[in-house]
Amino acid sequence: MPGRLFEIRYPNGDFEMSAFTQQRPPEIGETLRRRGKLWRVVSKTNDEPFVMRVEPVPDRRNAARSEARGGV
Repeated sequence: MPGRLFEIRYPNGDFEMSAFTQQRPPEIGETLRRRGKLWRVVSKTNDEPFVMRVEPVPDRRNAARSEARGGV
């Protein structure tokens, strides 16, 4: 099965190109792990190469610690 080319665009303007070979690319609302973080797909083009825009998924552990301390 040939790979499906896609581009991931990050909120800060960075991007990376890659290919899914064993599975389908994520859909809008799904998450993927890149750069040691979890990202949620917020938009995706329908044509190849796919262009996916992602936003970071908040780290629940850090958010819980911040709330416990009365943080923002």
